[in-house]
Amino acid sequence: MEFLLPIALILAGFYVGWNIGANDAANCIGTTVGAQIISYRKAVGIMALFVILGGVLQGHHVMKTVGKGIVISEASTYEEYNKKPAGQEFHELFPDNRLPDKAILVALLSAGLFVTLATFSSVPVSTSQAIVGGVAGTGIGIVGMQASYFKLGVLLKIFGAWVISPVLTMSMAFVFYLALGRMMRGRNLMTWSRVLGIAVVGSAAYVSYSLGANDVGNAIGPLLSKFPDKGPWLALLGGVAMATGAYTFGSRVTDTVGKSITPMDYGGALSAQLSAAIGVHFFSMAGIPVSTSQAVVGGVIGVGLTKGIQAVSLKKITTIFVGWIATPACAALFAALVYS
Repeated sequence: MEFLLPIALILAGFYVGWNIGANDAANCIGTTVGAQIISYRKAVGIMALFVILGGVLQGHHVMKTVGKGIVISEASTYEEYNKKPAGQEFHELFPDNRLPDKAILVALLSAGLFVTLATFSSVPVSTSQAIVGGVAGTGIGIVGMQASYFKLGVLLKIFGAWVISPVLTMSMAFVFYLALGRMMRGRNLMTWSRVLGIAVVGSAAYVSYSLGANDVGNAIGPLLSKFPDKGPWLALLGGVAMATGAYTFGSRVTDTVGKSITPMDYGGALSAQLSAAIGVHFFSMAGIPVSTSQAVVGGVIGVGLTKGIQAVSLKKITTIFVGWIATPACAALFAALVYS
């Protein structure tokens, strides 16, 4: 029976990756499809390729944070953070100097469950927040509310990035869109439309690469604790899972991001996607799991605000914001209760 648990862990990681692809496909291609530049199926093909590349080439930064940077499960790390020896209680809780297999399974399934619910509701939520909530929740299930077992500084960095990321991309998109508008004044609109169309597809590829670099770590980061020497293969697994999710069930949330927040033209799609890609890639290199959903929605809002507050659907934005708050909280609470 022992071989069943590793198989269950890999399937759970694939399930989370599928969820990320289904929900976050919108972040990569929602504005491209919303602006009617290319078809959904072609856009998903581009996304699949670059998500896998991003995960394999640069996904290891966030994988380490999610897998080992939230709950302190290694005795040497515990001693370094707390300036005291790891006692008998620590070794009983983490006998193998890592998260227990059941904790990894509960964290993955908790995150996947709430992202699935959001995807069926067509709400773009933060899969980063879901998996961080799931891992933190299992940590609470294992050790209770003992702060000495958590890397609080890392958690504060992650929470801060969740606030900064959408504000940053909103500001960049606002500036990019206004700058594009000035550049296009008095120019041949037919020629510029072709150039912008190509640029939008390129920016979709860049967002997809950034998504792979950041969210592959969210999908299979917890598995790194179980399989520390299989990082590249886990990254490939996460990328394929995300591509599968986008192909099979990504269209619902894509419509929300691409069409329901604010009307999108070529310049708007380019500004929103480029600002989101730059923001997410920056945090990926820092090893901080941020939300591509928040980044892209922030970019779309920034584009809408150039036309005035009335151009943005406040009702849709409110629904999205509620999802961003509820997802990590529910995933953490559910994981803590199930593991306990």
